[in-house]
Amino acid sequence: MNSNKALETVRKILNFSIKRNGHDRVLEKVNITSVGNGQCIAEMVVEKQHTNAYGTLHGGFTASAVDILSSMAMLTHPRVVENIDSAPNSGVSVDIHISYLNSAKIGDRVVINSETIKLGRNLAFLKVTLLRKDDNVVIAQGTHTKFVG
Repeated sequence: MNSNKALETVRKILNFSIKRNGHDRVLEKVNITSVGNGQCIAEMVVEKQHTNAYGTLHGGFTASAVDILSSMAMLTHPRVVENIDSAPNSGVSVDIHISYLNSAKIGDRVVINSETIKLGRNLAFLKVTLLRKDDNVVIAQGTHTKFVG
């Protein structure tokens, strides 16, 4: 599958998740900019709806971004992407770990880099880095393990 088709399909999958009005709607302002080969890059501008009581990017939002966007990255892995149109199955989370390293405030542009580290027969190991676009400071890093068997 070419990268434009994969990008279009991943955007459709994310939009479907957002429009069903479940928790995934927190990502409605996230724009997926590129996907392929087990990776997904997205960007967003921090808005009030993304913040905590201190006016900085909410840890729960960050955790959701790690969960959902790493799953999108895995769907573009060469072993999975050919079946993405028929029955996208991103598995179920086994473990998510996030290190919160810096903050982002309203108006900050954030880049979210998700990648598939390893896709085994039963488990996928994924990594996500959120960074402020203007100064490349890492905001958070997450790892995500999924059962995909």
